[in-house]
Formats: sequence, structure tokens, C-alpha cells
Amino acid sequence: MAIKTSASLPESTMTRMQELGSAWVFKRAIQDNVIFNSANDILNDKVTYNELKKIWKTVGKVDWNNDIDYTWVETFYKQQATLLQKIGKPNFTEFCRDGGKGVNYILPGSSSGINGKTFMSWISDLVKEEFNIGQKDSWNPADIWLIQNESKWRKKIQDAYNQRRDANASIESELAKFNSIFRALFRSRQIVGISLKKVGKGPAQWKEVNVSGSFFRKLETTEMTLTGAKCILGTTKITEKAAARGREKSERRGLGGAATLLQDTVLYITDPGIVSGKKEDYTVQIKANSSTDVKGSNLKWEPTPKSATSARLGKATVELVLDLMRVYGILRYYERDHTKLPKNKTEFIAVQDDYERMIDELINDGVNVGGVDTVTAIINIKETYDRFRGQPYIAKSKLQQIQFLYALYTLPKKKRDAFCTSLIFTAEKAGKRYGPYGKLY
Repeated sequence: MAIKTSASLPESTMTRMQELGSAWVFKRAIQDNVIFNSANDILNDKVTYNELKKIWKTVGKVDWNNDIDYTWVETFYKQQATLLQKIGKPNFTEFCRDGGKGVNYILPGSSSGINGKTFMSWISDLVKEEFNIGQKDSWNPADIWLIQNESKWRKKIQDAYNQRRDANASIESELAKFNSIFRALFRSRQIVGISLKKVGKGPAQWKEVNVSGSFFRKLETTEMTLTGAKCILGTTKITEKAAARGREKSERRGLGGAATLLQDTVLYITDPGIVSGKKEDYTVQIKANSSTDVKGSNLKWEPTPKSATSARLGKATVELVLDLMRVYGILRYYERDHTKLPKNKTEFIAVQDDYERMIDELINDGVNVGGVDTVTAIINIKETYDRFRGQPYIAKSKLQQIQFLYALYTLPKKKRDAFCTSLIFTAEKAGKRYGPYGKLY
């Protein structure tokens, strides 16, 4: 009988465990003044180690597995070492992260919140009610919060915002005032939100986002460049495992061994470092928001810096990407609703000529389509649309990707590069409309 390990947990559950683990190690290092000189020091400290095991057991409902989870202990060690170096040891009294649906895990020594709400829940509700921001991460991607005197600052934030509120002002201007309060609290280390990413080789990196005036000036003057794109229109074989998962769920996910298209498109974007002083290359993966939903889904955009390939910037908020497309004129050629794209081979044949033209132009523009010509690409799309052998939901997503690329490459180079620059900053939640946070990656 197979034993369930953290490696087989849903991604959202594993993320919750890891973020709580980070918060706990930070609490031990900053508030409890425990010195960790290595990852093994975390395991050898019984108080720290036992709580990590408890988090895994309570939140993930799994036992600690050193073979799998030791890499996260290394990440916890690297994170706290860099954090201490960058911010020192402020007198934080709360180290919080919501436990998530059904599990609100409170770390030892932390409060269970005020009026039944943790700080994360409270601030999420506040930005939703005041600014119509449905998802907190669309305002601030912080995963955990380190706070000095939470009850004091909750009241002062609410009072300060109420005093600044102008009934005749736009939501954007009011949000700017709200963010200025949080920037001051971040700089004084009263409230520090942190976005966490798994750390790869080498020490953890720390970046303060939306905190200082100099940061915003760099945003305004940074110009990145779209250096290339890849939209492979050759085929790959459907794995028997993928086909079997479909049969288990009474879904059609193709026939094992049959041909299907690759699921994603990639943009290559370079920041030459003229403003920041450091060159950075990004890859932006574009694919369906759900790669296994046979009904299909709209696209998502997720950049990754080449200097830290294990630390994606985060998904760009789709509504904001669509707004960028509107501003730059991309929506003229891009269908934002996947349900309006061809659902089967017959519907695709009716618009085949349009896609032949788009693929021709992408090839002429130097987009990497995998070495196939337009005729072969169209055949491959049709084969993926085969309702008995192929994966029509992937074919439909590929058409949406082709539309996006075609629309992007119709722009003059300067506007194309400006769009890509804004896309990277949107994914990073960088700009005055977003809240301040520190990124550990």
C-alpha cells in the first residue's frame, strides 16, 4: 500500500505548509533569537523541528519525510539568513499566514486574530470592500506578514485611511493613499509583508518592491525588449498516463500514443539593466489557466527570471493583462473568451484560412514554431482536434496563443517592447497601484 507523502499533496496545500514553515523559522530566528548556522541546526532544534512536523501533520495530514522535505529545510535556512541580514531583528509580535480553507493554523505565541480574523483575512476583506479588489494577491502578493503590535496598527490603518478618504476621489487615487500608508509602515518595519519563493542554488535573494521612490523611478525609466518567442506547432505523443486519467474521470483526454500539440507558448524578454545596473532575462510561459480541464480555460501569463529559475514572479493578473492589451490595441486581434474559439475540427476548418495567415506571418517574424511549415502546423492542429484521438481543449488553447502572438507582433517594435515591459511589472505586482512587499527568492 502506497504511503501518502508531501510530494503527492495538492500544490495549494503544500504551499500553505511551506509558507507556515517559513513564518515559524522566521519567528524562531527573530523573536526567539535562535541562531541557525545551517539547515541541520533547524532540524536539531527540537522546538523548531517539532513545530514543522506538526504543521506537516495538521495542515497536510502527512508525516514528515526527510528525503522529500529536507530541501525545504534548506530553503527555510537560506530565507532566514538573508532576511536577518536585510532587516535585522525588529520587535515583531506576529508572524502570520492564513491557514487556508478548513485549516486556520496559528503558530505558537501568535494570536488567533482580532474579532475572529487574522491580519491576512482582515486586509483581504478591507481591499475588497474599499477598492473592489476581489483577490488580495491582485493588490499585494505577500504570503506572510511580520507585524509589531497588530491591534495598534489595524486601528491606525483604518483611522488613517478614513481621514484621507475622499468621497469624490477615484478608486485609483484612494488606493494610492492607502498604499502610501503601507509603504511608511514597511520602511519603519512595523508591518512587513513577504512574498516567498523556493530558493535554488546559492543564498536567498531579497528585493523590496513598491517601497521607495527610487524603485518607482526605475520602473518609469526601465525599457525591456522582446527578444523572441516560441510557439511550437509540431506534435508530441499523448502519454498513456494522461489518457488513463481521462478515462478514470469519464473524460476524453485523447488516446495514448496519439499526437497532440504542446500546451504552452513562451516569450523571451530582456531588461538590459541600463537603469537597474543589472541585466536580467525573463521567460514568460503562456498557457491555459487549467491544462487538464477538458472544457478549456483562458490563458495565463507567468514570467520567470533567468537568474532564479525556481522563483517565478507570479501569474500576471489576467484582468490587468487584458487591460494592457486594450491600451496597446492587441484586443483587435485577440479573442479573450476561450468559449468563442473553435470547439471541434469542423468549426476550425471554417476559420482555417485566418490561422494559416497568422502562422505565415509569425514564421516570417522569426517566431520559433518548431521547424514546421504552415501546412504541417494546420494538419497538426486538426489532428489535436480529433475528438476520439486528440485533445481538442489543447488545440483551442493553442489557437488563443497564436492569436495573442499575432496581435503582439502587429505592434511596432517600440510599442511591443513597452507592452512586454509592462507585462513583467504586472506579474511582479510592481507599481504604485500595488502594495509594498519584500520578495525572498
